[in-house]
Amino acid sequence: GKYLYDMKWLNMGGGRLSAMGLLMLLVVVAGIFVAHRTRFGNLVYAIGGNMTSAKVSGINVNKYLVIVYTIAGALSGLAGVVLAARVSSGQSSMGMSYELDAIAAAVIGGSSLMGGVGRITGTLIGAMILGLIKSGFTFVGVDAYVQDIIKGIIIVAAVTIDMRRNRKKH
Repeated sequence: GKYLYDMKWLNMGGGRLSAMGLLMLLVVVAGIFVAHRTRFGNLVYAIGGNMTSAKVSGINVNKYLVIVYTIAGALSGLAGVVLAARVSSGQSSMGMSYELDAIAAAVIGGSSLMGGVGRITGTLIGAMILGLIKSGFTFVGVDAYVQDIIKGIIIVAAVTIDMRRNRKKH
């Protein structure tokens, strides 16, 4: 585990990319490829857009949902291993409230909670924006609980904007 964290060996244009950064980059590139260049990605977008229509079109929705949830579980496990390597320990409560960060990053990045809309690059950008906000709040000294409240307000605002955008489409 510690080897994954300490391994800062890639030199990219004068900057350094850690093994965790490289792993994130590989997962993002693989995700973009699967989402946009494979039949599986198209079917997942179709299921997310309208599950009933996908079923009527003959897509085995349950099969693809199991695959998607399996991939999500595997990537969550990978994130847990990376987090444990980063802090050099493992505790059952280490990832508490990270789900709020994940939802906020996806919504800030333009994913719709109604389904069928969103891009991996948008979620990555949302995560970077959220990281910048969190770093700024920590630098200024804002309490962690207040940060969670502000993240909640950001999520509510993004969902409200998304709902208004979806209402205009229909």
